[in-house]
Amino acid sequence: MAKLETLKFSIVCAMGLGASAIVATAGAAQAGPYQAEATLATAVAAATDQDVDGVAWRCEADKCVGKAERRNSLDSYMKECRKVAAALGKLTRFYSRGRAMDPRDLETCNRAAAQ
Repeated sequence: MAKLETLKFSIVCAMGLGASAIVATAGAAQAGPYQAEATLATAVAAATDQDVDGVAWRCEADKCVGKAERRNSLDSYMKECRKVAAALGKLTRFYSRGRAMDPRDLETCNRAAAQ
């Protein structure tokens, strides 16, 4: 009887793992286009457009929005911020992947971009 219970438990676990993989894949397919936001320390005089690693950034005053239909990158959150800061200038805010960068990490990002 114990073997039957172990077999049932194994089947239930395998089914759960399979279902979670399907749900994760479905969620990734529906994620939609990439979008990020940044705030510049120094505002731009006129609206500017710039491509940063496949993302089209548009800046007006001190607000910048980055958009891409698809974003296939293995860059870390910090490396992504560093590339944006290197291209657009020192940042006072960076938002991407559903989260805003905290002030300490933002300082690190700007310092790395300046080097």
